[in-house]
Amino acid sequence: MHYFLVVAEELNFSRAAARVHIEPSPLSRAIKELEAELGVCLFQRASGRIRLTWAGEVFREEAHRMLTCMEGARSRVHAAARGYRGRLRIGLTDRLAQLQLTKLLARCREEEPLTEVKIIEMTTKEMPRALGNDQIDAAFTVHTELGDEFVNEVVWTDRPVIAIPKNHPLLSFEKIPPHEVARHALILYHPELCPGIYDIIRNGFFEHRLPWPAIAEYVSGHESMMMLVAAGYGIGLGLKSQITLYNHPDVIIRPFTDKVPSAETFITMLNKPPSEELSRFIGRALRVGKVVVV
Repeated sequence: MHYFLVVAEELNFSRAAARVHIEPSPLSRAIKELEAELGVCLFQRASGRIRLTWAGEVFREEAHRMLTCMEGARSRVHAAARGYRGRLRIGLTDRLAQLQLTKLLARCREEEPLTEVKIIEMTTKEMPRALGNDQIDAAFTVHTELGDEFVNEVVWTDRPVIAIPKNHPLLSFEKIPPHEVARHALILYHPELCPGIYDIIRNGFFEHRLPWPAIAEYVSGHESMMMLVAAGYGIGLGLKSQITLYNHPDVIIRPFTDKVPSAETFITMLNKPPSEELSRFIGRALRVGKVVVV
């Protein structure tokens, strides 16, 4: 199945063989044996090119799921060998790396050391599929646009802030009104890589009936945002817990005025009764959220 997935990605036996470190002939033979076992044609071969058949498209999805299950079983067995009695797989989207999450994980290790908590970073688009395919038990996100098969529970809040280069005119404000921000070029998190944080900022402009400002750059993470702000490309917008992790001597952090609401961080799960381990995890998250105020 691993060989099949590599060929399905490359659509070229030579490149796929190089990736899995075997010769093209045995790789092609392995794929033919798989097709014979399944009784279907997975690839259409013509004029030196290959492409997936519809049966191949379906099997690619099933192969991903089965290999994920096998990897999960292997991980769980190894965890059991190390003495763990329970397991939680927690997704993390939008590059979240919050102070509350650090405190939550430390509390879990202290209060329930025999339950392994595994953090899995992923995109917001990957999160619903991972929940539906039992690849994760729950996920932290600031994204709210999910279907009825999922539930969101607010665990804590965070304040939007502005990263400003030194000697910038906005530094004359102690707290910055949204309409002043709209006058300057922005450095924002990429809407596909961090759609939750991007939507928070976009919706804030719409709620205050402000024109969408010029975008100097889209970034994939906090460090690159601070670098570009320090270089004078524009001002950066994000969440306080994220931006303050990456201090830069040439960047000043300023809050918005109080009219700008705090952003909510959710723990998202399938709309069904959680396991006992997950219930305890959520309870700790809620307690941490009440103690740590950002």
